[in-house]
Amino acid sequence: MRLADYIGKYWAGAEVIYGVIIAMTFTSILRGYPVVFSMVIQRTILAALFCCIAWGIADGLFYLWERNYIIRRENTIIRFSKSPREKESALSLIGEQLDDTILRNIPKENRVQLYEKLSQFLSGVKSREKVSFREAATIVSGTFLLSAGAGLFVVTPFFVIGDVEQALKISNLVGIFLLFGVGYLRALDRNFFSRVIFGFGSSLIGIVIAGITIVLGG
Repeated sequence: MRLADYIGKYWAGAEVIYGVIIAMTFTSILRGYPVVFSMVIQRTILAALFCCIAWGIADGLFYLWERNYIIRRENTIIRFSKSPREKESALSLIGEQLDDTILRNIPKENRVQLYEKLSQFLSGVKSREKVSFREAATIVSGTFLLSAGAGLFVVTPFFVIGDVEQALKISNLVGIFLLFGVGYLRALDRNFFSRVIFGFGSSLIGIVIAGITIVLGG
């Protein structure tokens, strides 16, 4: 299964955004220094890349922890739904899970009826299995690859272009392009024009970051 099947399409795309932002934040310190020792550039770029790697692994572990928490909570609801004495507890937990979703638009009395029906269905299902090693590996390695991969794309120009200012410009363009791609793919509307608008909206994040670092002297 893909990473998005575990953490959702939105958060999978967010990992790329995080990687781009982290890398661009590090590389921005090279702006304004056309002549920089290669050792300084190397350390800055490696620091950016290692930070993206650490972020991806840490995020994967947090997603894994959250997934285990959700499974335990859902199993509790299933167990309560099977017991006539715990029906109220089951309904309360179901409400906590669903009241903050699109169901908030339904009147409360109608939501209660829906939750009661849902509890009846849950009383006849088996408890969910714990997260397997394969699922855990997919989550952690997936966030690692997205974050580290995005960071690698952003810092690569510094390894292949000798001029720091030129490398920084291309690096920023790469970052903005990646953000555009994330926005384009995350658009809920299948319409091409809507996807492009979402792409530009996402890439605006990179432009704002670059602008802020310039203003702050980065």
